[in-house]
Amino acid sequence: MQQDILYIINWWLTIFFVGLINVPLTWLIFKKFIDRGYGFSKTLGVLFSSFIVFLLSIFHLFPFSTFIIYFSLFLLLCFNIYVISTHRERFFRDLLKSWRVIIFQEILFMGGLILWSLVRGYQPGINGLEKFMDFGFINSLLRSEYLPPTDMWFAGESINYYWYGHFVTAFLTKLSQIPSGITYNLMLATILGLGLTSAFSISSSLVQSLRLNLNKKVVLMAGIISAILLIFAGNFHTPYFALKNGKDTYWYPDATRFIGYNPDTNDKTIHEFPMYSFVVSDLHAHLINFPFVLLYIALLFRTLSKKKRLIADYVLTGFVLGVMFMTNAWDFANYSLVTGIATLLFALKRRGLKLISFFESGVSTISIVFIGLVTTVPFLLNFDSIAQGVSTVNAHSSVWQLAILWGFPAVLTIIFGYGIYRIWPKMKRADIFVLALLVSSLFLIILPEVIYVKDIYIGSHHRANTMFKLTYQAFVMSYLSSGYIVVRSLSIIKRVYFKLLLGGFFAIVFASILWYPSFAIKSYYGNLKEYKGLSGETWFSDSYPELYSLTLWIRENINGQPVILEAPGDSYTEYNVVSSYTGLPTVSGWFVHEWLWRGTADIPQARVSEITEIYTSEDSNYTQSLLNKYRVEYVIIGDFEREKFPNLYEQKFNQLGKVVYSSGNTRLYRLN
Repeated sequence: MQQDILYIINWWLTIFFVGLINVPLTWLIFKKFIDRGYGFSKTLGVLFSSFIVFLLSIFHLFPFSTFIIYFSLFLLLCFNIYVISTHRERFFRDLLKSWRVIIFQEILFMGGLILWSLVRGYQPGINGLEKFMDFGFINSLLRSEYLPPTDMWFAGESINYYWYGHFVTAFLTKLSQIPSGITYNLMLATILGLGLTSAFSISSSLVQSLRLNLNKKVVLMAGIISAILLIFAGNFHTPYFALKNGKDTYWYPDATRFIGYNPDTNDKTIHEFPMYSFVVSDLHAHLINFPFVLLYIALLFRTLSKKKRLIADYVLTGFVLGVMFMTNAWDFANYSLVTGIATLLFALKRRGLKLISFFESGVSTISIVFIGLVTTVPFLLNFDSIAQGVSTVNAHSSVWQLAILWGFPAVLTIIFGYGIYRIWPKMKRADIFVLALLVSSLFLIILPEVIYVKDIYIGSHHRANTMFKLTYQAFVMSYLSSGYIVVRSLSIIKRVYFKLLLGGFFAIVFASILWYPSFAIKSYYGNLKEYKGLSGETWFSDSYPELYSLTLWIRENINGQPVILEAPGDSYTEYNVVSSYTGLPTVSGWFVHEWLWRGTADIPQARVSEITEIYTSEDSNYTQSLLNKYRVEYVIIGDFEREKFPNLYEQKFNQLGKVVYSSGNTRLYRLN
């Protein structure tokens, strides 16, 4: 526990430092926000500094190293010093006025970081679901001299997926000098902390912009409500089925696997949300992108609420949208849609139902999207789309199931819609923006009922990924709006009786959806009874001690990214753990994942067939030719290889190389 506390402090200081040097620039961007943008200082600091390193490395100007990370931070520091020098008086005056909120924001971040770090300590293992993939990306990036990173499961090729968020994790890992097996879990806690501070900043600032002379505590309460509900709440599935069938029988994943599963049909779908993501703790693209999504929402409001928009406003907003593409391409599309809806509503409110409104909205949206695409060019030069087009769906959701999943956003929308109807001529900019978020959420919920993006998942799962990636952001936007809607709705109502009635209704609804974490955390983390520590590798040393010992040897003795050979495995298994945990590329790894990334099963299957020949053929010359084809330098023979290949012929490897590591039944051959 003591060592874990030191890791948490080290990690917090690292991120605090990155955020601190970026406070002046953040203030310059968000000076009208209630916290002067402090809640985004860490996200922006990491984003700007990592992007500098990204550009320098992907164009092979400088290697991805600790030195170049410090260089990027130095450049950022210099720019922030310039900002202070040109705005010194107002900068310090604004910070002094908001010091209480700023301190609260730092406490909120620290609270989230510490809370989830400790929770992860009860089940910290980096195994199960897609953790091998995420951890492999990070470790490959840590070993990469230049970008793009090598695919650890497809030697000779770069990762053909959205890896920028994993790059950010590797960036912070290098900067903090903490082992990746620890930073994996610390990054999860960091995202939760950033989610809390970002949501608080957005919601409170939206309410503050109304200028209704509300009590400061009421303004802050809007931020607290949004932060808590966005991070910790679930949907109506939990209260409905926990009360109907008994809480002792309720299983938390059911809230994310409902349509197609209860009742059982051939239309299997996914509808996850942040709390589930944090509990199961896959450091996946949609979760790593979470802070960037909230930053984009804040920037979009800032841009659209200005009476006179500058080119710089569009450039900054478009830049973040582009980074979102590299982190999770789905969100580029999602928030391009949000941008179009928001700009249109703002234009209609300002100019009325005229052609110029649509033209103005189109120009604004296209400008932001275009800048986003320009930002992604270095990434796109090394990326092939894994989507295979768009088609109409073969199934539809039942209305009652949609009501269970999206009843809370529906309630918010109805209440807010009625309030807006009552004050329509006097709508504020914040009202329009929240309305845009709710309308966008509705679109993202409806779209998977009409169309889906084609990929390798077909048949009964054909629209699962589309529903997952679209409705996740519908959840984010609608739950983010909750605090604002509560305060705004209560401010519109004049009678105390109705205020109390609506306030009581909100309290009951909030309590019902906040029931979810008690089920999820207790189930996944064993009722928080046995603290295991922050290391995500403990399970590995316990389950496969020989293989883990080999992994440690590789880390200490092999530099760079020479190709290793291990048995290829099916996705979601514990095969290919060495390539994942070392970042060394193997010839072929998780099959379905490579099928998705390479566009066809034929490509990984060809490699799997030749790997089989390498391990089972008695012809040394033929084996050597195949090893040369993939430039293999090390061959692993252990329990997974013997299980995968019962006819494994090991003797030939003594002719082709020599044993450089041996422990029990596990051996590592270095080829001649």
